[in-house]
Amino acid sequence: MRDFRFIVFLLAVSAFLFFFGLGNMALTDPDETFYAQTAREMVDAGEWTTPLIFGKPQFEKPIFYYWLVALSYLAFGVTEFAARFPSAVFGLAGVIGVYFLGRLIFSPLCGFFSGLVLASCVQYVVLSRGCVTDMVLAVFILYCLFFFLRGWVTEGNPAGPRGTPGKKAYYLASSVMAGLAVLTKGPIGVFIPGIVVIFYILFSRQWKRVREIPVGWCVLAFLAVSLPWYIIVTWIHGDAFINEFFGFHNIVRFLKPEHRIGTSPFFYIPIVLGGVFPWTFFLLFGAWDMFKSGEASSRIKACGPFLLIWFLAIFLFFSVSRTKLVTYIFPLFPVLAVVAGRFWERFVSAGSGEGPSVRRMKFAYSLFTAVCFLALPGICLFVRYKYAPALNGTMLAGAAFAVGLLLSLVLFLRGKRASSFFSIVFAVMLLSVPVVTRVLPMIEEFESSKAVSYKVKELSKPTEAVGGESDTRRGIAFYTGRTDIEDIHAYPALNDFISRKERVWGIIKRKHYDQLKGDRPEVPEPVFRAGKKVVITNKAFGEE
Repeated sequence: MRDFRFIVFLLAVSAFLFFFGLGNMALTDPDETFYAQTAREMVDAGEWTTPLIFGKPQFEKPIFYYWLVALSYLAFGVTEFAARFPSAVFGLAGVIGVYFLGRLIFSPLCGFFSGLVLASCVQYVVLSRGCVTDMVLAVFILYCLFFFLRGWVTEGNPAGPRGTPGKKAYYLASSVMAGLAVLTKGPIGVFIPGIVVIFYILFSRQWKRVREIPVGWCVLAFLAVSLPWYIIVTWIHGDAFINEFFGFHNIVRFLKPEHRIGTSPFFYIPIVLGGVFPWTFFLLFGAWDMFKSGEASSRIKACGPFLLIWFLAIFLFFSVSRTKLVTYIFPLFPVLAVVAGRFWERFVSAGSGEGPSVRRMKFAYSLFTAVCFLALPGICLFVRYKYAPALNGTMLAGAAFAVGLLLSLVLFLRGKRASSFFSIVFAVMLLSVPVVTRVLPMIEEFESSKAVSYKVKELSKPTEAVGGESDTRRGIAFYTGRTDIEDIHAYPALNDFISRKERVWGIIKRKHYDQLKGDRPEVPEPVFRAGKKVVITNKAFGEE
């Protein structure tokens, strides 16, 4: 019964954070629009094997996530809500998965706290509301490792007592999750959990128990899920698929940087610390507390090393990779949630008692409240500089968060430990309302091509060429409903495009228009502006 109440509470909080106003903001460039437009073209073409973009095959990611978005379109129509719906659903699944992970390793209360930490940390909320693959991949890796661990600790016959799941069932479920991860993002889906499992077995010196794993059946289950699509798409496209997907997107991108950001090996340290906000200090002190205590009360032998290996396998792999993006290390967030959740569980369970863990928590909480109150003005100044129209909404969001934070502080000082924890979650929920209703709509024009695309759709004729820059072409295609968007990102291409005799329409950054206007004063003024983008044409209105 307690499990049921915990799960219902977790689902209620998570559903609010992930689904409230899910379609309020336009899809952002370039990533959300890439996945949304690919799924849309697949639905329009009735193509369920080959991902398409601009009417041509593209092999950046495997097929599973596109299937999810395409099915969502069929259910809800082609909307921003539908594009993001799969990530929100998997966000719920991830929270429940972390509950069962914390429950398995420590206790139901630890799982409950860990689930709330995960549901309310900033990067998890953002990715649960984004049309990108990262949430789905992270959840499959989470369940892959959870089912492995569940099988590892299950006693008795492989079939399980009285019809309950046994070792074999859990190991097969783990293999299926790995197969789905590979079908979502490629070899990394099995490489990461494989590394975690191998090093955990070696570290805990339990290699004799490997004989209990039905390796043959696990391999068959993994291949049955992951291999058919790869065989089919290779048969259809041959070297084009192999060279682009395996050669470029998996090998070249690991060895050579694709983006200018992320060249530092320390790139992911601030990503971890910022992404887990508002639980950052509780994570840091919780990790220290777990190390000092040794966690002898855990149900899992060497549980600390298991969580550490999970963290390091992801953190070090992507730190070594030459191509880095903020979301790449997202599959380690379940570990962060369990560490912070365990720290709070120990604090709450201590009652009114004192001890090293309680002193660490009090110090962590002091730092947390001080940094939060000091950071709020800085965030407002940043928004004023980069997204000025969203300043009022940001100030309202900051005030809402401050109210929840003050409530938590009062409860903490009065010794209401559990209530203080819940108030932090409540503060995040309060914060989300003005962010979704007042902030995101204001920054939409800075991060999306929706407004400029709608203007081009309104003004242009179907026979007139439309061009866009690399980051915005997918969004232009999605919001204009056209797949023939020309690439005018390179300056020579823009120059040639605007020099055509027939009327053309371009969507470019304002700074690139200023450069073009400086070289060619005869170019007409922009016909529309939104954020940092402008709509241009090569002929003034009325001119044929």
